[in-house]
Amino acid sequence: MALPVPVSRHPRIAVIDDSDAVRRSLFVLLGARGYDVDVFAGGAELLASAAAADCDCFVIDLKLEGSDGTQLLASLRQRGFNQPAVLISGWDVDSLERIAMKGGFAAHVRKPMMEISLADVLGRLLGKA
Repeated sequence: MALPVPVSRHPRIAVIDDSDAVRRSLFVLLGARGYDVDVFAGGAELLASAAAADCDCFVIDLKLEGSDGTQLLASLRQRGFNQPAVLISGWDVDSLERIAMKGGFAAHVRKPMMEISLADVLGRLLGKA
C-alpha cells in the first residue's frame, strides 16, 4: 500500500511591472529562491487573468503604463483580493514609504539592486526563509 506523499506548494508571487527587463529579472531571481512567479506587464493583464486568486503576494511597480500601483492595489482590494502586496519603485520619491503605507501595501522596496531586500520582505510576509 502506497502512503500519500505530502505535497508542499511553493508560495506564488504575481509581479506587475511594465518593464520587460524587471519582469524577466524578478521571474528568474524569485524563481531561484523557490517561489512560483507569474509576471504581468500591467494591471489590466493581471485583472483579466485567474492568477490573482492563486497568488500569495503581489509585487507591484509604482509607475505602470496608464495607471499606478496604488490604483491597481485598490482595484484588487475592491475585488476581494486581500493578499499582502509589496510596492517597488525606481523613481526617486522621498515619500515612497508614505505612498506605500497609505496605499495599503505591506512593504516597499526601491529599485535597483532590490533582490536581497525584496527576498527578505517576501520571506517575512510569507514565512519563508
